[in-house]
Amino acid sequence: MNILILLVSVWDYSYGVDMDFSYDSNIFSYSEEYINDFMNQVKPYRFPFETYDDLISNAQLNFLLRNKFFNKKTTTFDLNIEINHYLNNQQKDFQNIGAGVRQSFGKYAFKISYHVIPQYLIRYYRNPQGTSTDYIGCDVRHQLLSGKISFIPTSILTLNILYGHGRDDYVSNFDLYDAHYHILDVNSVFALGKRIACFLGYEFKTLQNDSTSISTNSVESTPEGSYYQHSLGGYITLAAKFLLPIQLKIAYDFDLRDYSTTSYTDSLHFGRQDYVNKFNTDAEFKVFTGMMIGFSYAMQWRDATSNIALDISRIKDYNKYKFGARIAFYY
Repeated sequence: MNILILLVSVWDYSYGVDMDFSYDSNIFSYSEEYINDFMNQVKPYRFPFETYDDLISNAQLNFLLRNKFFNKKTTTFDLNIEINHYLNNQQKDFQNIGAGVRQSFGKYAFKISYHVIPQYLIRYYRNPQGTSTDYIGCDVRHQLLSGKISFIPTSILTLNILYGHGRDDYVSNFDLYDAHYHILDVNSVFALGKRIACFLGYEFKTLQNDSTSISTNSVESTPEGSYYQHSLGGYITLAAKFLLPIQLKIAYDFDLRDYSTTSYTDSLHFGRQDYVNKFNTDAEFKVFTGMMIGFSYAMQWRDATSNIALDISRIKDYNKYKFGARIAFYY
């Protein structure tokens, strides 16, 4: 603790505290058929929870520490802690912790980061080691180590290239589905004057299950398998003043996931493609220096197709929306 106090006293630092309160209409990303089954108590052992929607509170702490070690170029250490709490489905609570260091070289910069979600409940699946009516939570630990190179040719343009390697470690009952993955992300941020900024990015991700013996005895018996995924996204931000300084953001992302299994007996994944659309918009108001309030709305929907499971959309398609309000303090 004394070391931290010393660092803060002699180094440049900044921090932000962000609190968000939102409503999620479909926290488990269930299809319409599953939601109807839940509401009508069809095979209720599949749904050991009270609600499929929920109110979520989110708290984030972002801390930056800076100094100049190399040729008067800034070195930045960052720490990010995020806590998510669900009002009714507290088993969905999770934390997201990240740390990184960034070194500037003038027009270039390099950053290495590590992020971990110690435990995250995806949804409830049939226990592979239990009976046909034994459904348990499918928990996973996410870890990602990444490196990013940034190039700033002009004051209005930033180009970024990121590579990441991650692991998904499932609880023992689902450890057949442990996986590792690679991410390559290329994006750019372009400022059109002081009031408009644009972002455009492309990401390629490949995930491989550690086990090659994945069985699918029922439509809910396994989490998702190995895949390749292409993602394209962008956003635009507009700054203006309406009573208070305001920043509007409109974003859209599209994911194409192509499952790579070659086993036609895996009816859930063989020849399957998922198309996921994400749209969100938010507005931030600067109340005064050091404090902002914001409002957001987001939609997400998935369309699944399959060469052999023609009714895959019935169980895998979903749609959801989320809206919320937040307050942020920064220094």
